[in-house]
Amino acid sequence: MAKTTVLLVDDHLLVRQGCRRILEQRPDVTVVDEASTGEEALEKVETLRPAVVFLDVNLPGIGGIEVTRRLRIQHPLLKVIVLSVHTDEAYVSRALTAGASAYIVKQGAARELEEALEAVIAGHVYLSPLISRAVVNTYIKHAPHTTRPDEALLTPKEREVLQLLTRGLSSKEIGQQLKASSQTVDVHRKSIMKKLDLHTVPELVKWAIRQKLISLED
Repeated sequence: MAKTTVLLVDDHLLVRQGCRRILEQRPDVTVVDEASTGEEALEKVETLRPAVVFLDVNLPGIGGIEVTRRLRIQHPLLKVIVLSVHTDEAYVSRALTAGASAYIVKQGAARELEEALEAVIAGHVYLSPLISRAVVNTYIKHAPHTTRPDEALLTPKEREVLQLLTRGLSSKEIGQQLKASSQTVDVHRKSIMKKLDLHTVPELVKWAIRQKLISLED
């Protein structure tokens, strides 16, 4: 069984040890190494080529947001899961814009580490429940009230698929809800990305929030 390789980056040893203890309980995960600074993280990713990086947003030296941006440019397939004590929209927005696939609040439950890992491996975005509502509220508050032309390009079925995608559901799970095959869902997904000229799930999430396609009650 192929294992997902993970690099842990945090300047607090106890945090790294806690994350390692949780992740190494999974038979499908290998923690390849740890780093405590942004510079060290960049070097170790270059050498070890992990599939996923758990990255503290507040790092000494090069900060976590900048590290995320550089990693995503240098290694487009790498998944970055940001760890943070901040729940405000500004930090979340900056992390997603830099290329993070997940944002976990450190005050959250330990199981979020595994939930975020599973989500990003499947190609989805993951937002900690502690910040999701705050992010949605802020985006909706400042979102323009007019409909963008590209919104009209989506068919009703594509809008339905998009809403389910932004909730972190897999193609199989979406297909079960819509009574369609996962292949059909993938066709809709590719069409959505092409029409909107978006290329990642985080981009789709931000677009859907601004267009008020994600309900506050979800």
